[in-house]
Amino acid sequence: MSESKNQKPLITYPCQWGFKVIGSDEATVHQAIRDCMQECLPTETNKRPVEIGASRMSGGGKYVSVGMTVEVLDEGERNMIFQALADRPEIKMVI
Repeated sequence: MSESKNQKPLITYPCQWGFKVIGSDEATVHQAIRDCMQECLPTETNKRPVEIGASRMSGGGKYVSVGMTVEVLDEGERNMIFQALADRPEIKMVI
């Protein structure tokens, strides 16, 4: 039983993957997502739609959380997109 707790979940690729992207300004976060996706995806697959959902403001109004969904082809691509988003200075956190 304890083995199942330590195993990675089985993910079948390609699949739609959702990220929460947190920053201090909605327009800046949206632009960072668009720029990042343009840089991350190869030219032939760059036409994959990226859905950017409604944003939510934190209780104190200091941060905005934006949901984004994109089709990822494999775990490596999913991790690359996550890291590329996290490395952008205008993005505070990616979940």
